[in-house]
Amino acid sequence: MTNPSGQSLAHPVVSALLAGVVAAGVAFALRPAEAAPDQGGVLELQRAVGELQQAQQQLTARLDALASVPAAAAARSEPERTGAVAPSDQQVAAAVEAYLRQRGNGAAAEAAAGGAAAAFDVDAEFAALKGTDFFGNPAAWKRAHAAGKLDEIVARFEAQAKANPGSPDAQMQLAKAYLAYTNIDPSKYEFSMKADGAFDKVLELDDRHWEARFTKALSYTFWPEFLGKRKPAILHFETLVAQQEAMPASPEQAQTYLYLGNLLERTDPAKAREMWAKGARRHPESQELAQKLAGK
Repeated sequence: MTNPSGQSLAHPVVSALLAGVVAAGVAFALRPAEAAPDQGGVLELQRAVGELQQAQQQLTARLDALASVPAAAAARSEPERTGAVAPSDQQVAAAVEAYLRQRGNGAAAEAAAGGAAAAFDVDAEFAALKGTDFFGNPAAWKRAHAAGKLDEIVARFEAQAKANPGSPDAQMQLAKAYLAYTNIDPSKYEFSMKADGAFDKVLELDDRHWEARFTKALSYTFWPEFLGKRKPAILHFETLVAQQEAMPASPEQAQTYLYLGNLLERTDPAKAREMWAKGARRHPESQELAQKLAGK
């Protein structure tokens, strides 16, 4: 199956779906420390990623098979064909739409339960959301969604970022708005990719912006292996480690050592353990690093 330019649609379609999973994974990992771990959520993410990887492999295999069919065979009437027929672009779009609706059912149900939106002051709500992420002010973000005003709120963050192109804070607020939307409604998968671009703009303006680099690196740990995000994730975490050594220690920095060690564990267990130990010396309060060193 190809688009008008002749390029395969399998990878873009599956990659778009995966973006929604990535956004959900980042939102889960960035939850406040006091929040109880949602093991069901982790398993759901793992299941969704596995299903999407399988779908990508099946689509790729079918496309390869169709590409090998001789032109004469391709010209035969439908009953004479022995191979499976590739789904049309419309069928794929419908399947994607159905999948996204299923994943967004929770958000849609919540909005429907609220009935008609009460008076919503966009100016006041936008002011309240500035400087917050989804977990910092979930009620306000959900209220905007229930009122049908979240698109307008995001548009305001976009306008603010456009009006202040040299402000890392304005670009970071936009990235947070994008991630908040995808956390509320996973069907808005395109916003997770826009958030990644916003992080790039922050880092162009401030190479030492810890939150932007950490969140970008963290998002890559949720992408399947075939998308090739493991290496850039390692590079971003390594950059953060070097930068953190020149900063006063703060509790959230322990996560850099934890995730970097996790990424290194498969190919270099000794280096992974060295990274966890380095983090534990700098952050003795981290129970997660202590558990890694204890082999748990």
